[in-house]
Amino acid sequence: MSKQHFKDLIFFGLAILALSSCYKEPDFSMTPNIEFASITKDIRLDQFTGAKKDSIIVSVKFQDGDGDLGFNAEEIGSKVPQTDYNYVVKSFRKTKGVFTQFNTFETLSGFYPRLKTDDKIGPIEGTLRYRIEIETAFWPVKKDTVKFEVYIKDRAGNKSNTVETTPIVLNQL
Repeated sequence: MSKQHFKDLIFFGLAILALSSCYKEPDFSMTPNIEFASITKDIRLDQFTGAKKDSIIVSVKFQDGDGDLGFNAEEIGSKVPQTDYNYVVKSFRKTKGVFTQFNTFETLSGFYPRLKTDDKIGPIEGTLRYRIEIETAFWPVKKDTVKFEVYIKDRAGNKSNTVETTPIVLNQL
């Protein structure tokens, strides 16, 4: 190896070391924090009944200090539905210009999968997209304006802040 080649290698190594030392891990809270990003809707056909349904995707941006977001399949199997959901949704219907909470036939809350699969503790951030399927045949009001409140929980049980979606019209068929 030539002397110049050796100097170039040392310079390259020092440059990488200098650049990597500039990166500082974000300092997020151990309690998840979310921010509403978007809500979209598609009309889909149910594969079993052939009925039309509204398929809503709610996207939230998230940050978590220890990255313990989501459950794997085994963990979901050990959870109690209705009480252990890690993605919690409340629905609100617009009636006479005012949004009031209402309960749907089926729960809209559910589980989202692990967002870090390496089990390393550390900060994580990104966008979580959650799909809500609504059978329009069972939806009581045509052209119903609704909005949702959402919060998530981490594996330690810490609840995020609650965010509100923008209104969306369902059952337009």
